Amino acid sequence: MEIIGRQVEIGVAVEATRGTAETVASKWVKNVVAGITHRATKVKDNGKFGRFEETPAQRIVQQWYDGSLQGILHADVLGYLLYNLYGAVSTSTVAGSVKSHLFTLAHTGTHPALTLFAKDGSVSQQTFGCGVVNTLEITATMDEFLRMNANIMAKVAATNADTPSYDTEYDFIGRDITIKVADSEAALAAADAVVAKSVTITFDAGALRDFAFGARTPQNIFNTKMALQVEVTKNYTDTTFRTLFGADTKKYVQITIEGEADIGTGNHPKITLLLNSAQVTAWDRSGAASDLVTETFTLSAGYNEADTQQSELALQNLTPAYEAGS
Repeated sequence: MEIIGRQVEIGVAVEATRGTAETVASKWVKNVVAGITHRATKVKDNGKFGRFEETPAQRIVQQWYDGSLQGILHADVLGYLLYNLYGAVSTSTVAGSVKSHLFTLAHTGTHPALTLFAKDGSVSQQTFGCGVVNTLEITATMDEFLRMNANIMAKVAATNADTPSYDTEYDFIGRDITIKVADSEAALAAADAVVAKSVTITFDAGALRDFAFGARTPQNIFNTKMALQVEVTKNYTDTTFRTLFGADTKKYVQITIEGEADIGTGNHPKITLLLNSAQVTAWDRSGAASDLVTETFTLSAGYNEADTQQSELALQNLTPAYEAGS
């Protein structure tokens, strides 16, 4: 039976044992365009029969799964992706059921893995184990919801029968964003907000598939780095960021995204990203005769020796915890 894109459903869970797929999703994801696809490397048999025809014989030597998860950014599902990207999380209670999850970088190549659940209507339903987020992009403009696009790799597939179910989700729009830049972390609170028009935050974990003799599938998928960039577009009103591009100056950057919904005792869904050492690594401006002149610059995060970290991200929502079995 034919299906349409609306019938494709995606879920996620943190694996208790890395590489062993969970059977029940912790979260089914709303409003996505998603596709986890079988990938393979095939080699061709170049043997000859003394004839002009080429042989069609090929064999699979490597196979894995990857794809993208795209949609509106929601406050709870984001934590599963961040846990895999950063590798460490500390959860505390804000008030009642409202929790704050602080994600920091674990210096190991094997961060907690994810199981992806994919239900393609009535055609098939599978899990994909040892899931690793390769890249995550969060984009915001003034005329749309905040959106995410995650590229995810996985090791193995299996059939599954979990029944999709959906919770209340909390989204964000451009009005919810505040960007601040300062010389120190303490100075961020009093710093003026950057009057931005769009922002793109990109996390890159450099996911690496590792193959070895004895199997076609990867024996593991490793995190190899944490690269983090923020691209901002704003009206060109002064030379602050052009000057920073022409210098070696390092800054603290804080991006706060706080939604409108009351999730308990006056608290809201919130994302707070701190860059401990950021430099302007690209800058340009544009604007036709009848347009406002804008500037676009990229802030690249680096390691801060005094703080012993590059970045951290605090996520406030109603998810009790992100560790497997919590």
